[in-house]
Amino acid sequence: MENPSFYLWIGLALGGVVGAIGTLLFGKIRGFFAKSEVAKLRQENRTLKQRLEKKDKHIQEMMYHTEKIAAGLAHQANRRNSEES
Repeated sequence: MENPSFYLWIGLALGGVVGAIGTLLFGKIRGFFAKSEVAKLRQENRTLKQRLEKKDKHIQEMMYHTEKIAAGLAHQANRRNSEES
């Protein structure tokens, strides 16, 4: 007579061993590709894009403030011209 719980425990044990080996293998393969030149270049490209976005945002803020100052100066100049007339 066969014991079905025996086969269940054997299946669970083999599944655990195969899962652990698969996890370790996946980690090694992923680590290998993470250190590749392509991955390094992608990371560098991502970093450069982020820096460019920050610089663009800074430039837009500076342009906004410059336009605001220019509008204030134009308003003062118009007020002076109207007072002189």
